[in-house]
Amino acid sequence: MSRRSVGTKLMIGLNAVAGLTSIGAPPKTADTLDTTTLDSDGGYRTFTGGFKDGGEVSISGYFEPGDAGQLALDTAFESGDETDFQILFPAEFGASWQFKGVVTGFTGGNADLEELLAFEATIKVSGKPVLVTQPSAGLSGLSLSGTGGILSPAFSSDEQYYTFDGVTAGSVTVTATGAGQTIKLYVDGDFQENLTSGQPSSAIPFVAAGSRKLTIVANEEGKAPVTYEVIVVKTA
Repeated sequence: MSRRSVGTKLMIGLNAVAGLTSIGAPPKTADTLDTTTLDSDGGYRTFTGGFKDGGEVSISGYFEPGDAGQLALDTAFESGDETDFQILFPAEFGASWQFKGVVTGFTGGNADLEELLAFEATIKVSGKPVLVTQPSAGLSGLSLSGTGGILSPAFSSDEQYYTFDGVTAGSVTVTATGAGQTIKLYVDGDFQENLTSGQPSSAIPFVAAGSRKLTIVANEEGKAPVTYEVIVVKTA
């Protein structure tokens, strides 16, 4: 079944890259080796497969100079080191690309009249990119603590998007439960901590009324991660 691409994320290490409008998938190709002999049937050339190449992933979006993911891309470009990447498709799709790559291009802050500041990057895939199509089981429980806050809708492992509205406390914590899962917590796109199943996170502070986005990524080894997002709204 066809799916919308909205919600697709690119991870570099532990950080999501913000502001993306386009993410290319690894364009796998393979060389061929000529195996033609003088007695090849009908005079046709024959071939066998040679070395494979994961290609180059191109990404583009809006320039956000303080974003941890965009900064990590620039750092990886300067170092030239091989880095872990993931393309996480929307959770209901249950798939992801996982690969190592070297950042071969980074342009931050393209400025055009009547256009938003833009950035582009290219990532050379190193080794075999793996398309994972079996989703993780996901969370069996998710709750937040914070005076006045109400999680909506009620938690369901198949529901990925929530609000926690009406918070009046100065901070909130997250408790995520998932047997056999590694669980990571991101706050406004930046990695905060690894969570222990059934145990509350560190306090996530609010300095004023407003909202923060919490992203919880649950993953089993060798499977596609499942992502949950909670918009926490502090009203006073």
